[in-house]
Amino acid sequence: MTENDQLSMKQKTENATAASDPDDQRYELRPDWRIFLPQYVAGVLLAPLLLGIWIIYVYRRRWFAMRLVVTNSRVEHHTETRTANVMLHEITSCEVRFSGFPARFGLGSILLRHDGETLELPGISDPEPVAVLIERAAESERDRMRLRASIEKTRPAHPTGTLERKNELVGLWQQGLISEEDYQRELKKFEDADPGG
Repeated sequence: MTENDQLSMKQKTENATAASDPDDQRYELRPDWRIFLPQYVAGVLLAPLLLGIWIIYVYRRRWFAMRLVVTNSRVEHHTETRTANVMLHEITSCEVRFSGFPARFGLGSILLRHDGETLELPGISDPEPVAVLIERAAESERDRMRLRASIEKTRPAHPTGTLERKNELVGLWQQGLISEEDYQRELKKFEDADPGG
């Protein structure tokens, strides 16, 4: 990752974090422009025919549309035609691959495997740190979901204080301080408020 990319990533992260909830972190990264270098060279060579200008325009627009966004819960890959979302907890592996012409400039692809599918994030300069960031974020999200599930299991079935209030109601009824009709009406309120109980 070049120094400019790192600064841009840091600034975007700080801006997004400042503008939203502090817990909602967001890392945004754009692929290196050299991913389309052969197309740009062809465009320059064909510029006298005007076809080259069109080629440069098309691939420049395509590059501007490409973004990789990592949030607390998902990875988004934006292209000109679609946006692919992968939930962090669904990612089973994160690999880096260098191949073809972009590899000469140190540009690699990050392969995110999830649910038997693979999402390729191409043209990333120095992709290893980005892959590590995604892996750590995915593991952190899985840990958070496990913690939430364990908290849900230990949560009492009744809302806090419900059993005490029911016992108090039964006591009032048994002492004859409230009528059978009032007792049944108040008891129905508890049942309506706690359908699982």
